[in-house]
Amino acid sequence: MAAGRGRRRPGAREAWELYGETRRPGAPGLGARIGAAPRMLRAAVRGAYPHLPRGRALLYVLLTAAYVASPVDVIPDVFPVIGWTDDAGVLMWALRGMVRESGRFVEWERAGGPPAVGRGR
Repeated sequence: MAAGRGRRRPGAREAWELYGETRRPGAPGLGARIGAAPRMLRAAVRGAYPHLPRGRALLYVLLTAAYVASPVDVIPDVFPVIGWTDDAGVLMWALRGMVRESGRFVEWERAGGPPAVGRGR
């Protein structure tokens, strides 16, 4: 086999694993996970969701927003396209983590976790 053939990049592999996780029978789908993300963040900030500490939730959101908005980057944004790749990578990392954790949050809600504010039930 030629070098590099048949191998996925780590980001692609993780995205594929996350896709597989959303397709598992009984698992929350991608739409349910995306819809649950705001509820999960509100519950984490209130301290109602025990699997995501308040400080960690705020830290991830604030650090991701600060890095993406900041002009100081690993690869400066003055270089068109290539300068935006580090911002895109950080954003994808944060979104992947959010989608994965929101799946756990939906399962926690289904198992009888306290209803989150804004939950449509």
